[in-house]
Amino acid sequence: MHTISTKDRFGLVNVAGEEYQITDIGMRMLQPHELFAAQGFPSDYIIDRDCEGKPFPKTHQVARCGNSVPPPFAKALVEANLPELCDVNREIEIAIS
Repeated sequence: MHTISTKDRFGLVNVAGEEYQITDIGMRMLQPHELFAAQGFPSDYIIDRDCEGKPFPKTHQVARCGNSVPPPFAKALVEANLPELCDVNREIEIAIS
């Protein structure tokens, strides 16, 4: 076995007292944009850089996705807990038309 890095690249499995090493299970990892899409973020949501344009590494993008609150959940929470805030937007739309 070669140098063991901090990145998970292999694993040990114990089956009926026998140890097996798994090095590749033939499954690809999802890309950050796929993870954000699965969370409900719009396709134009900026995930790969900060407000100054500095790029985020892929590991940071994935971590941010895992720590995020999906937009549909945030919307549902606001609608359930602050319906008066949602009514303000409707009143503005009615006043404009």
